[in-house]
Order: sequence, then structure tokens, then C-alpha cells
Amino acid sequence: MVQGHKRRSHEHRNDLAGEYKWGDIGQIIFLIVFIIGMVSDLFLLKISDSWQSSFAWYFRLVFFIPLLFVAAYFAQKAHKIIFQEERKGLMVIKTSVYARIRHPMYFGSIVTYLAFVILSLSVISLVIFVLVVIFHYCICRYEEKILIEKLGDEYKIYMKNVPMLFPKIGK
Repeated sequence: MVQGHKRRSHEHRNDLAGEYKWGDIGQIIFLIVFIIGMVSDLFLLKISDSWQSSFAWYFRLVFFIPLLFVAAYFAQKAHKIIFQEERKGLMVIKTSVYARIRHPMYFGSIVTYLAFVILSLSVISLVIFVLVVIFHYCICRYEEKILIEKLGDEYKIYMKNVPMLFPKIGK
């Protein structure tokens, strides 16, 4: 039996299945490691200097800014649906961003990291980014086991129709 963890502030909510116990701490650790790695590469180690000089900063901003907007959109919509809208009980949410992707908050996090990899063009941050994606994938799989256990076939059908980490584009 997979046990979902709930924060103290959400213990009273029976409409939340739970999450990976160390997910938040892991995300904070990865964020700190990512920032340290990127800053170290940019200002101390300068491993990526030759690569960075090949692409002007304003060219990188063309990709960086839209990626941040996409990340913020998915994360904000998902957060609002999950934590601000209280439901009567646990259910599969199939509306808004959840109609396009099963884990929009994690997608938003991954896209934010990608935006900073593109902005910095840091080899170290690229390596950490790959580890972040793997970490998020593992969290998703764990949380999906909880949801399958609690919601059964309804969640399995949802899984077949909606991608896990990269959204459907179009209808």
C-alpha cells in the first residue's frame, strides 16, 4: 500500500490524495544545487564560456521569457485548482490544465529550469536539469500509484487519455 503524505495545513482535506513525503524538500535541494551550479559555472568555473559566447543574451531571452510565461501559467492554474478549490471528495480532475497534462505543477517547474538552462547556457545547469526531470518523473510515478490505489480504473482511463509530463497541444 502506497501512503500519500499531506502537509499539516491540508490534513483536513479529504479531496487531496497526498504526495511524495520528501518531494518538497527534494525540490528545494535541487533548486539550491541548480542555482549554485549555474552561478559557479557562469562566474567561477566558466566551463561554458565558449558555448555562451556563440549565442547573444538577447537571442536567449527570446526563448527564456515565453518559457517562463508557459511555466507560470501551468503552475498557477494547477495550484489554484488543487489548493484553492475544495471539492467534496477525492476525484479525477479533468478540467483546465488537467485536461492537457496530468502533472501541470511539475511541468511548470521543469519548464522553469529549462528556461534558465537556455538563458545561462551552462553545462552544469544542463546536467542538473536532467536530474531534476528524472526526480520529477519519479515523484509523478509515486503519486500516480497513490491515485490509482484510491481512484482505481477512473484514474487509469485518465492516464491513457492525458499525458504525464508534456501537455497535449490542440484538442
